[in-house]
Amino acid sequence: MTDRERFIPRGVRQLTADLCRGVPWPEDRDDSERFRSFSRLTSALYHYEFHDREQVVTEAWERVGDDAEAAAIVLAELTGLLDGANYTPVTTAELDDALSNESLIPLRLEVDLDDYDEVLIYRRGGRQDVVELPKWMGLRSTRQTITVDERVVVYTRVKPRSWFDERRIDPSERNLIPDHVSLRQFQNVPRADIEMLLPSTRVGLRLIDSLVVGVPAVASGIAVLATKLLPTLGLLFLLAGAWLGFRDQPPEIDQASLVILFGGAVTLGAFVFRQRSKLKNRHLDYLKTLTENLYLRTLAAGPSVFHTLLSSAEQQEVAEVLLAYRFLLDAPDGLSTAGLDAVVETWLRDAGRGDIDFEVDDAVAKLRRLEVIDGRPLMRALPLSQSLVLLDRHWDDLFRYQPADTTDPSTLPGRHLPDDRPRPRRLIRLRRVIGRFRGRLGERHTEREAEEPTAHSG
Repeated sequence: MTDRERFIPRGVRQLTADLCRGVPWPEDRDDSERFRSFSRLTSALYHYEFHDREQVVTEAWERVGDDAEAAAIVLAELTGLLDGANYTPVTTAELDDALSNESLIPLRLEVDLDDYDEVLIYRRGGRQDVVELPKWMGLRSTRQTITVDERVVVYTRVKPRSWFDERRIDPSERNLIPDHVSLRQFQNVPRADIEMLLPSTRVGLRLIDSLVVGVPAVASGIAVLATKLLPTLGLLFLLAGAWLGFRDQPPEIDQASLVILFGGAVTLGAFVFRQRSKLKNRHLDYLKTLTENLYLRTLAAGPSVFHTLLSSAEQQEVAEVLLAYRFLLDAPDGLSTAGLDAVVETWLRDAGRGDIDFEVDDAVAKLRRLEVIDGRPLMRALPLSQSLVLLDRHWDDLFRYQPADTTDPSTLPGRHLPDDRPRPRRLIRLRRVIGRFRGRLGERHTEREAEEPTAHSG
C-alpha cells in the first residue's frame, strides 16, 4: 500500500481564496476580508523566521567541506526543512527496488552505495502516470502505469580519499571527489529510476545491447576472415608449422608475402577498431540519454536547493495553519483533534486535492503557539477580530529592541514597554538561529519607535 502524501498541493494565495469561497461562513457574517488579513499576517510571521534561517544555513553551506560543525548544521537544517515542506524519505527498500529492477529509460544503470558516507533521498508529490514504453528496439510499445514523484531532493557525502586508496579504486572513474558534499533537487522523476540521480551512477550495456553489437560483429568477422584474411592466415600457418618443426623447409618470405602479411594486419586492425568504435559510440549515446534526462529534471543545486526548500516549507507551514484555523472557525461548538483531521482531509479530497494525510497535531501546535485557539480537548478558534490583534502583537514583538545599556524601559524613546509583557513564542520548532540577526532589526525598530507619538505608550 502506498503511503499517503502529506504535501498540500496548493499555494497560500490560492488556498486562501479557496477557503474564502469554498467554505460557507457561519450565519450571515462576511469575514472573508478579515480571513485574508489573517492569512497575510500569518505568512509575514513565518516569512520573517524563514528568512533568518535562510541566512544561517547558506553561511553554513559555504563551510560545509571544511567545518564539521557547519556540516552538522546543514544536515540538521536540511532534514528539518524537508520535513517542514512535507517531503517523505525514500526507504532502503524503495532504493533497492530501483537498483534491482529495470530502468524505464533504455539504460542499465549501476551505482555502488558503499562510495558514500551519507545518502539522503526525499520525495514529494507522487502521482500515477500512464506512459508508452518502447519494446524490441522501438518496433513495439506497451502502456504501463508508473509512479512519478513531483520533487526529489538528493544529499550525498562521498567517503574520504583513504577509503578509496585502501580498495585501490580511482574515484574519478566513478565521477566522484573524495569528501565532496552534493545537494540537488529534481522534478518529475519516475520512482523506478531514482538511482540515476546519484552522482556515481554509471551506464552499462544491457543484454540486448550486447547482442545488437556482438552478433553483427561476429558475422562481419567471419566475412572478413573468409574474404580478406584467408591468404594471410595461410602464410601464418606455414610459418608456424616451420617454426614448430612440422615442415623441413621454411616458406620463402618475399615481397609478395610481406604485402599479404601487412594487408592482413591492416584489415584485422581496422576491423577491431571499427567494432570498438561501435561499442564506444553506443556507450556515449547512453551517457547522452542519461545526461539529457538529468538536465530536464534538475531544478536546483547547492545553496539554491535551500532557497526552494525554505519557500516550500514556509508555504506548507502557513497552509496547515490556514486549514486548521478556518475549519475550527466554522465549528463554534469546537472540534477534537480527530474531528478536525477528518474535516480537513474530507474537504481536501472533495476539492480535488487528492487523498492528503493532514498533519493535524502539527497544525494545532502552530495555532496554540500563535494563541488563536483555546480549549481542550475540544478546540475553538478565537474570533477573527481578536486573532488579528494577537497576530499583530506577535509581529510587533518580533521587532522589540532594548539597548544593552538601558535598564529602565521608561527611558526608551517613543513608548514604554512593560516589564511583565511575555516574550514572543517561537512559531517554528526548529533550531534557534534568529538571535544573531536581532541587532540590525532592532536598530530599524528603534528608529521607527522614535517617530511614534509619546501618547501611544499609554
